[in-house]
Formats: sequence, structure tokens, C-alpha cells
Amino acid sequence: MDINDIKMKPFEKCPICGGELGQKKVEKLLRGGKHTAVLRINAEVCTHCGERLYAQDTVRYFEQIRNKLRRQELSEFQPLGQSFEVTGNLTDKSLLQA
Repeated sequence: MDINDIKMKPFEKCPICGGELGQKKVEKLLRGGKHTAVLRINAEVCTHCGERLYAQDTVRYFEQIRNKLRRQELSEFQPLGQSFEVTGNLTDKSLLQA
């Protein structure tokens, strides 16, 4: 099944701000355990606030991916470089204060 073929739930307006919605291909980051996966997937996106709305089947697919990442079942994933956490001298403490 191609996840991009899943039909979107027909929302008429953004539930956050009431703005117009349009279908758009977006990049979604999913985390599971110490792993992260990147998907390029269709979503309904508000043209005013940027809120993304996903079909229920798409959300279930996200959870399947998160579970595979948590269980380290990585055979279906293509490596995409490395990820790093900024720590030590590179951390600008003034940006992290609330």
C-alpha cells in the first residue's frame, strides 16, 4: 500500500484558525526509541497557520513506523546520514532559557 494514496478526511476549514486547507506533500519526522525516520507524505495543510491534518489511516501508519523504530526493526528503513545532539560549548544557553 502506498501511504500517499490514502484519501484525506475532507475537512472544510482548519480546526485551529478557520483558515483554508490545501493538500500538500510534507516532511514528517517520526521518533521511536533512539531512532528517527523521515517520511514525505500528503497532508491537508492550513494556508494561514500551517496546521497539518492527517487521515486516520495515516496516523495509524505513523504509529506502526514508531513501533518498528522502538523495536529496532530497521530492515525496511534506508539510512539517511547521522543525527547529533548539540551539547557543551556549542550550546547557546541564552537560547534555551524560557
